[in-house]
Amino acid sequence: MAKCFDGNTVSGYCVSVDMKNLPTQKVPVGSLPDYLRTLGTACRFISMETEVEVDCRKTNNPFVGATKRSRRNGLVNINYLDGIIRRMKEAGIQEPTYTPGKIWYIHEHDPNGNALALCQSKKDSTKKYLQYFPFRSYNNTYYHNGIQLTDKEVEILKTFINQPASVKPFKRSVITFSMDSILKVTFRNINTEVLNLDKLFR
Repeated sequence: MAKCFDGNTVSGYCVSVDMKNLPTQKVPVGSLPDYLRTLGTACRFISMETEVEVDCRKTNNPFVGATKRSRRNGLVNINYLDGIIRRMKEAGIQEPTYTPGKIWYIHEHDPNGNALALCQSKKDSTKKYLQYFPFRSYNNTYYHNGIQLTDKEVEILKTFINQPASVKPFKRSVITFSMDSILKVTFRNINTEVLNLDKLFR
């Protein structure tokens, strides 16, 4: 079986892509909103280092305010709605329709009205976010008050972590990160004629 990007298989669909040979663009986080506007709707493979506060219960939790640092990769500018409709058709649903639920953010748009990977809070337009479709998260480390937690402390912390909601049928995971939570980011150009993104993101 061929390898997908970093050696992982994704939903049973694989392609041979040597990521090291793809054109890359390291983007300073402070310039990320402008870069996403310039990028428009072009699909890119993205690698990030992020730090986010851990979503966990506070009662009796000795590590309230702990943060998680991770390396992540995935894609930006995938057509989310088209993917849902396609999976509905494959499941035998005739003339499928999908009504998006309420979300707390809105997309910025290009001059033609197409949604960008750059989002902003509905309550505060100055708060910008990156939307991306994850492949994986790895090299996770946890910190509390700036000090890295030991393996034993991480196990204790995990007993307080809220379990993420399950992804509903026909949908796939999509994540938004605030600009403040992105430590490093690199974009890689990809040949969408070679890489069958529709199949990859079933």
